[in-house]
Amino acid sequence: MKIRLAGLIITGILITWCHAIFAEDAADMAAEEAQGWVFRKNSCITLIYPDDINLKKLEARLKSRCFSVSAIEKDMFANPAYEIEDRIMARLESIFLRTKEILAMDPPSMSMKIKVFRNRYELSDEYYLIFKTIQHYRSFYVHGLKTIYTSMQDVSDSEISHEMGHAVIDNYFTVIPPAKIAEILATYVDSHLEEGR
Repeated sequence: MKIRLAGLIITGILITWCHAIFAEDAADMAAEEAQGWVFRKNSCITLIYPDDINLKKLEARLKSRCFSVSAIEKDMFANPAYEIEDRIMARLESIFLRTKEILAMDPPSMSMKIKVFRNRYELSDEYYLIFKTIQHYRSFYVHGLKTIYTSMQDVSDSEISHEMGHAVIDNYFTVIPPAKIAEILATYVDSHLEEGR
């Protein structure tokens, strides 16, 4: 009886904790949506972008390189019958799958956010808000927030695959490897994106 009661108490604590985390995420998303941000989500990626962004330009920037994908994936991000947002999400998911394939790493139940700013100035401001230091990166990944940050000036399939490389590496290993090793592996992903399977 005592074991059963302890199990119920632990289950109740876990459920309360999960509700608190999801409620906090939902509140953050609602606040950002009120500030003009759009959220698109699929099984593993949440894309966040300003509501006035040029989606055709974003889509074109994510299709500058060719790499082999399944016929279903190709249809999803190339077929004009689908909504542009769905095509962009399909392309991001294809880049993510290719990144995991190149690294031969598949972290279980991994998800991430990709936040696209209008320009580098906004991106640099976000970096300052997170780290309280000034840097001018074209894009960066923050493991604690599970988010890739980039801007419309620099977003591309190369940039995204590189940052996804960082995300996969950081989520795959129990102990995150040193920055230099992670950078080499992320660069490896970008340089091998177009190679055949």
